[in-house]
Amino acid sequence: MTVSHDIDIVRRLLADEPAFHLSGTTHWDATDGTLYAVRKLVRPGDRTFEVGAGMTTVVFAAAGAKHTAVSPDPAEHQLIRDYCQKVGVDDSQLEFIVGFSDDILPSFLTRERTLDVALVDGAHSFPLPIVDWHYVTRALKVGGKLLLDDIPIPAVKPTFQHMDLESVWRLDGIFDNRSAAFTLLREPTSEDAWRDQRFNSGYPDYSFATIPTRLMLRGIHRALLVRRALGQRFPRLRQVYRDRFKPE
Repeated sequence: MTVSHDIDIVRRLLADEPAFHLSGTTHWDATDGTLYAVRKLVRPGDRTFEVGAGMTTVVFAAAGAKHTAVSPDPAEHQLIRDYCQKVGVDDSQLEFIVGFSDDILPSFLTRERTLDVALVDGAHSFPLPIVDWHYVTRALKVGGKLLLDDIPIPAVKPTFQHMDLESVWRLDGIFDNRSAAFTLLREPTSEDAWRDQRFNSGYPDYSFATIPTRLMLRGIHRALLVRRALGQRFPRLRQVYRDRFKPE
């Protein structure tokens, strides 16, 4: 079975408003812009992956992707398949994995970069969006597309901020002020080069401390930077300092 060429699957979904969640009683759906973004990005034969399941799953299947979706509710998986069959969408390349993403992803997604397009839209409690993003992006091809949903949620926001700042990612668009699409431009470094990440450019961040303590810590840090700079410029000063404060 293949999707009929005269069916605009996104328009059909928006008209039907099928309910897939909580045994068909609830809608937790992506916005119109996200659905159209998935339809535009995915090509027949693409290897795609989704944390979560819903209307987007139907769009992935309709686009002809070899698609895998992970979510803990098998009932919603069956409702999605039933809807695909109802509207004429081929679900033969659609795979569902029942379980929680933080249990499934570490063993299911390897470091081999095989994914063309991925969507992270699973649980939104901290730190699960970051955990999902971590494992999904390790399997994304260079040149692959990553869709991140619900970026206004504080638990999701740090992931968006990191991607938006790092040069290995290109922000391609924000849809309905809720989801973002990125392209992976090159493979990230495997080193723990946290000082090189623009996300960490605000180091040291002493906002956790009281204002007096914060001022004191900033002063100590600035003094350390000055001493380090002088030591690099005048190595003899550095040796004198070490000799002066050498433990007995």
